[in-house]
Amino acid sequence: MKHLLPGLFCFALLSASAEEKKAGAVSPGATDFIRFVETDEGDSLQTAVVSYESPAGVIVDLVGAVHIADKKYFEALNKRFKGYEVVLYELVGRPVEERETLKVADGEKKLQWLGTLQEKMRSTLKLESQLQCIDYRAKNFVHADLTTDGFFEKQEEKKENFLSLWMKAALAQAATADPNKANSDMALIMTMLMSKDSSTDLKRLLGSEFDRVENLMAGVEAGNGTAIIGERNKHALEVMEKQVAAGKKRIAIFYGAAHFPDMEQRLLKMGYKLRKTEWEKAWDIDA
Repeated sequence: MKHLLPGLFCFALLSASAEEKKAGAVSPGATDFIRFVETDEGDSLQTAVVSYESPAGVIVDLVGAVHIADKKYFEALNKRFKGYEVVLYELVGRPVEERETLKVADGEKKLQWLGTLQEKMRSTLKLESQLQCIDYRAKNFVHADLTTDGFFEKQEEKKENFLSLWMKAALAQAATADPNKANSDMALIMTMLMSKDSSTDLKRLLGSEFDRVENLMAGVEAGNGTAIIGERNKHALEVMEKQVAAGKKRIAIFYGAAHFPDMEQRLLKMGYKLRKTEWEKAWDIDA
C-alpha cells in the first residue's frame, strides 16, 4: 500500500482527510474536493461542485471528476451540465469534435498506459467510464486542455515525466507515512482477495485512500509546479477568461479533482470568492 498513493495521484484524484487537516498537514481554509463518507447504511466516494463568483458577477463552478464511477453519477453530471452556458472540459489531445472515438491523449502511445489502467480499474471495480458516459458532444462543451504536443512540450520544459512524478509523489508519501499501517493494509488486501465480492471491498479500500492523498500535492507541485497539474490549469483558466470576455456568465470547469486545490488558488488570486459547495456521490458502496 505504500506505493498505492503515488499511483492514485497519477490517476488524477486528490483530496484530504479530516485527520490530516486536524494535524495541520493541509491548510485549515483549504476546500475539500473529494471525500470518502462512511455510514451504517453504506459508504460512498463523493466529489464536490464548488462555486465561485467574480466581482463582475461571473459564476464559475469547479466540477470534480472521477474518471470511473457509477453510471448514475455520470447521468447526474450530464443533467447538471445542461444548466451552464459553457462547460470547459479536460482531455489531453484534440477536441472531441475532431475525434471519431474518445481515447486518453487521442491515441498517443506515450499515454496509452493511462487508458489501459483506467479500463482495468473500471472492469475490476465494476464501474463505468467517464469517456463513455459523459456527453462530450453537447453544444455547450468547450475543450480546455493542452494538445498532446503542447503537453509534452511543457513536460520537456520542466524536465518532467510520469516516472519523475511518481517518484515525487512517493517521496511526499514517505514523509508522512505511518510505518504501522503497512501490515494492516496487507491483511486487508488478503481479506479482499478471499471475499465473494472483492469489487466492493476494493472500492471501499481505494475510496478511503482517495480521501487521504491531497497532502501529496505540496510535494509534487513544489517549486515550479508540474505540466500535469499546474500548466494544464493555466491553460484551462486562459480558456475560461476568453469565455468570460465573450460574455459568458455561468461557467463550469470539468476537470479531475486533483487539479482543483491549485485551480482554486488561481481563481482566488483573480478575485473570485467562494460561494458554496455541493456533493455528488460517485461510488455508492453497500454496507
